[in-house]
Amino acid sequence: MAETGDNLSALVAENITVQNLSKLVNTVLASPTSPIDAAPSHGVMGWILWFIASLILRITRVFVWALSFTTITIPTLIFKILSFSFTLTLNFSSLYFHLLNLLMVESH
Repeated sequence: MAETGDNLSALVAENITVQNLSKLVNTVLASPTSPIDAAPSHGVMGWILWFIASLILRITRVFVWALSFTTITIPTLIFKILSFSFTLTLNFSSLYFHLLNLLMVESH
């Protein structure tokens, strides 16, 4: 196992020399490259279609907001107002204080 590692190290050391690296750099630099092509322009028709699509999207968003407001928010508010209890709660402590107050007023 140690021999295989030594052989691989020697093989790598032989192939990685300054001359081989300089040849690789020269090969890469000498290869022809093409400039990056710009994305094709769609012209006026593309802008018109983009404007129509964005307008449809905005109208849809406003419609969905109005629909959710009228079907969720307004009924929820109406339910909260109508379910509010206007009754008085009379438990034992409040009854006791009312009776005590009544007795004190009559005694004076």
